Amino acid sequence: ATMRSTLAFVVLAGVIATAAAGAIELDDSNFDDLVLNGGKNAFVKFLAALVRPLQAMKPAWDQLGDEFASSSSVVVGDVDCTVHQDLCSKHEVRGYPTIKYYKQGEDAESYQGGRDFDSLKAFVVDTLQVACQIDDQSGCTDKEVKYIAKMQAAPAAKVAAQIERLEGMKGDKMKPDLKQWLFQRLNILTQIAGSNAEL
Repeated sequence: ATMRSTLAFVVLAGVIATAAAGAIELDDSNFDDLVLNGGKNAFVKFLAALVRPLQAMKPAWDQLGDEFASSSSVVVGDVDCTVHQDLCSKHEVRGYPTIKYYKQGEDAESYQGGRDFDSLKAFVVDTLQVACQIDDQSGCTDKEVKYIAKMQAAPAAKVAAQIERLEGMKGDKMKPDLKQWLFQRLNILTQIAGSNAEL
């Protein structure tokens, strides 16, 4: 009985892990909040689940979703057009898979690049990811630079408390610029916490 229950637990854990992996499932209830008003740039694949080219691309897209799951500036999502036809129509999807990217404050654009993981990741890093690094602040805004200085001088406990507070706010409704600032601060604080742990 112990072997069976252990096996059942392992299988169940695998199913749960698989369900949580990959891109975020987008629909009418969350598309605007996560893609248009979420404070992040978005990379969205509109799909019809049974289309063969899509099945070939699924592992690379899911790996991309995993890669950027904790990103402070990018969300990777899927919209199943067999279920959410109105949403796909609204975004002018005419064939499958259609991949579009949404940069905050700009209209959607069609992605025409490669469909393998390396091509997709390179596009996200080069075009969508906005990463302020505490060790090289050339990619940081003035506001981020000031925040880095303030939080690097703060005790580790304060940094940890801020991370916990901001993590708790990630699901809250707020204006896109405030949501983006939340993710920018989390990016900075996570780096500071990591460098504090190395000391």
